[in-house]
Amino acid sequence: MTQAGEVSSHTEAVRLVLRRVIRLLIGSISFPALADVIKVIYVEEAQRKLKRSGTKPTKSALALMTGLDTRVVTSVLERRFDPATQASQICAEAALLEMWESDPFFKDAETNRPARLPIEGRGRTFQSLILKSVGRNITVKTVLDRLVASGNIKVHSDITEKVEMLSQYYSPVSDDTAEMTEIAYLESSRVLSAASYNMHAEPELRVPQQGRWTYRLAPENYLKFRMEARDLLERQIREGEQLLEKFEEVRKQPGQLTVGIGWYQWGGHETDETGE
Repeated sequence: MTQAGEVSSHTEAVRLVLRRVIRLLIGSISFPALADVIKVIYVEEAQRKLKRSGTKPTKSALALMTGLDTRVVTSVLERRFDPATQASQICAEAALLEMWESDPFFKDAETNRPARLPIEGRGRTFQSLILKSVGRNITVKTVLDRLVASGNIKVHSDITEKVEMLSQYYSPVSDDTAEMTEIAYLESSRVLSAASYNMHAEPELRVPQQGRWTYRLAPENYLKFRMEARDLLERQIREGEQLLEKFEEVRKQPGQLTVGIGWYQWGGHETDETGE
C-alpha cells in the first residue's frame, strides 16, 4: 500500500470510531464545547507521549505534534484554556434556560421568577431570549419544539401565545438512555485501552483483545444467531464473574489494581462496515 493509501485507510478507521462516538453525543453536547475538550485532551496526551519517548514536551514540540497554534498550547498548559464544563456552555437549550432563570430582563419583577414570554416579536419575548442566549440563526419553532418535548416549557394559547418555564434543568435524554450512554462510553474506552496497551507491550505480555465475525450471514438467520450468541456470552459472563471472585481480595487496600473482562456482540444493528 502506498503512503497515501495508508493515510486514507487510517483516516477511514478514525472516521468509523468517531462516527459511533458522535452518535452518542449529538443533541447532548455542542460541537464548540466538544472541540474545546478535544483541544485540551490532544495537548495532554501529546505531552504524555513525548515524555514516554524521552523527549522534552516543549510548546513547539506539542504544537508540531497536535497541529495546534502555540498560543492554544500555551493556554492549555497554563490552565487558561478551560474546556466548557457548565451545562449552559455544553448545549444551547441549557444556555437558554439558564439565561431565562438568571437574567433580570426575562424575569417577572413581582415574583422574581422567569416571566411568561410572548413567543415572537421584539423586546421581552421568547424570540429575543433565543437570539440573546443562543446567538445563532435558529428558528423559534425548532427551539420551542425541543423544549416542549423535553418538558421544560409549556405553551399557553391565550390572546397572545406565551411560553412558561416548567423546569430550568434540561436533559437531552431520558435517565435510562443516559445510563446506557455512560455504559457505552466506559466499555468503549476499555476496548480502546486494551488495544492501546497491546500496541506498546511485548508480545508475551499482551492482553486478549480479539474479535470474530462473518460477512455472510443470511438476514433470516440473524435473530437465531443473536439468541445463540446471547446464550454463549451469558455462560461466559458467569464464568468470568467466578474468576473475578476467585482473585478478588476481601477488603479494598491501597495499591490494588482494577481489572475486568468484557463481552459484546456487534453487527446487524446500525453498522457502517460493509460486507464483501
